[in-house]
Amino acid sequence: MSYFPIEITARHMDLTGPMRDYAEKKILGLPMSQPRITDAKVVFDAQTHGKIAEVILYCANHVTLEAKTETQNLYEAFDLTMSKIERQMRKEKTRLERLNHGVA
Repeated sequence: MSYFPIEITARHMDLTGPMRDYAEKKILGLPMSQPRITDAKVVFDAQTHGKIAEVILYCANHVTLEAKTETQNLYEAFDLTMSKIERQMRKEKTRLERLNHGVA
């Protein structure tokens, strides 16, 4: 199903099937070439002041990308977190391309 393990956990709440499927689909939709993802973790947390979505991607060459967002809606928090992760992935890809082409 996936090319790398995806661990999805929930704290202080029950994780529904649709939320798990949504998170897995979004993680699998990430470009996997640069940086190459080797492992992914998603943590959902329900606090009294809001819902928190955290995504941690472990990539090749000891690169770790992390993002966390808190909103009142869990899906919104996850989508915003994924936007942050995608931005970090683009920055890392650019950094790797510059390293490979000898540009400082």
